[in-house]
Amino acid sequence: MKIKTHVMKKILFLACLITVLSAKSFAADKNDEKDAEVSYFAENNFLNKYYAAENVRWTVTSNFQKAVFTLDGKTMSAFFDRNGEYIATTQYVAAKAIPAVGQKRLTKLYGDYKVNEVVRYDFDGEPDAHLQILTGKRFYNTVYFVNLKNDKANVLVKVTPDGDVSYIRNL
Repeated sequence: MKIKTHVMKKILFLACLITVLSAKSFAADKNDEKDAEVSYFAENNFLNKYYAAENVRWTVTSNFQKAVFTLDGKTMSAFFDRNGEYIATTQYVAAKAIPAVGQKRLTKLYGDYKVNEVVRYDFDGEPDAHLQILTGKRFYNTVYFVNLKNDKANVLVKVTPDGDVSYIRNL
């Protein structure tokens, strides 16, 4: 009887262990999206665009795939959609990287603010002439997002290469 009880305890313990390990494995499978591998197309498109990139680190989310890398000594981030298509590249830059006309306009509109951070946002795309005629807005492959601060406010604005400054939001 003692042997039967001892064997039963071992079988019950083994069954519990298998159940726990299976549940852990199942939970890990459900969270794989956060640790998902970079798509072949994103990696291939990245290598075609930034073949000289170094120290590449990928992050994959449910919305995009991002490569953080170094190119010519500068840290940059390239974004790709879930299908691996290129979206844009971002890079922190100094305020002096903003075109002079944009700097003048920022000073005129936000003279009592200090520039905190500037992110250069580059993307590929073709201007849509029909949309430009209808909306009167130009298409830009590069824009600058500028974080401005003073004692009272912290704001984000967009600056285009021709000096157009648009308020985005308070931070």
